[in-house]
Amino acid sequence: MALSRLCARNSELFSLCKTLSCPILQSRCLHEVGQRRYNVVPSEHSRKSYNKFSQLGIGYLKTPYYVSGSRQHYATNVIQEQKSRKMLYYLTGLVFAMVGCTYAAVPLYRRFCQATGYGGTVQRRETVEEKILRHAQDGTVTNREIVVQFNADVSDGMPWKFIPTQREVRVKPGESALAFYTAENLSSTPITGMSTYNVTPMKAAVYFNKIQCFCFEEQRLLPGEQIDMPVFFYIDPEFETDPRMDGISDIILSYTFFKIAEDKS
Repeated sequence: MALSRLCARNSELFSLCKTLSCPILQSRCLHEVGQRRYNVVPSEHSRKSYNKFSQLGIGYLKTPYYVSGSRQHYATNVIQEQKSRKMLYYLTGLVFAMVGCTYAAVPLYRRFCQATGYGGTVQRRETVEEKILRHAQDGTVTNREIVVQFNADVSDGMPWKFIPTQREVRVKPGESALAFYTAENLSSTPITGMSTYNVTPMKAAVYFNKIQCFCFEEQRLLPGEQIDMPVFFYIDPEFETDPRMDGISDIILSYTFFKIAEDKS
């Protein structure tokens, strides 16, 4: 009796093993491509076989297994590399731009100062000779008359007599004129002086061009010495066509002499 039961049990075990090897028990994917989790789903027949199989004391794999997401990981790495490459290009371009600005700063600043006179830089403008030649070639004709008045002063402690030889001259825009100032040393010692000038109204100064002048030059006079100093100037013809100059018919040219300290050694 026991032998017959053992044979029957071996027969059932053989039948169950044969069933488990059937293709019906093969895993089927339940998720779309790209998902990382896959489950083993047995058929109804295999589920019945599982009950028998578990009764025989054979274990069953209950936990679903996972596959590696290599494609998704690769795509993430590609995106990160692209962002890093773009950032590298941006930083490299920024460095080159800063270096270029550094080299270009000096000539740009120099041109700015020359154009505006900022920082005391001498402005590069058309020379008086170039203006006269250009207007002569253009055949510019003006009719407006301007009165140029002259003024002279000396600083405190300057024992000089300094006066304009003429009080005023009348010129038209586009014409040049010559005037003189006279300086005399009234002291008993040699004195060196230097003059500065200004033109009023200030907005008319851009059209007042000095061709020859004694300003900013040292003048040394012995006791009782007297000299005449010329001023040769030119009024730009554009003075007549500038609407800002409407109502201006008088221009004052003033000079002031200052005493220069001499080296006693």
